[in-house]
Amino acid sequence: MKRVLIIEDEEDIAEAEKIILQGEFRVFIATTGSEGLAMAEKLRPDVIVLDIMLPHMSGYEIAQKLRDNKNLSNTKIVMVTAKSEQADEDMGRYVGADDYIMKPFEPDELTRVVNQVLKKG
Repeated sequence: MKRVLIIEDEEDIAEAEKIILQGEFRVFIATTGSEGLAMAEKLRPDVIVLDIMLPHMSGYEIAQKLRDNKNLSNTKIVMVTAKSEQADEDMGRYVGADDYIMKPFEPDELTRVVNQVLKKG
């Protein structure tokens, strides 16, 4: 079963994302960027669902660190954010996001996008 790591500081959102995805994937949650990076290194997830606005380290920084890590550079990244400006999406793609979802989103959209980035791999 494919592994998904959710890096999200808002507990309710992280739990909702887990509930949506756990039918098809093994789902793990990290609530900070540093915890997420450590878990990614240990778990080697197939996909990371990454919030952009996190305390201490932004999702952009985390994505860049993942892309710079030879063990994790091919991990799929789906950025999830309330930031709706085109510049935010462009920045996400620049740092290596495979796809981008705006909050609020429909449950089937999250599942569809995660499956879609896995198929690209």
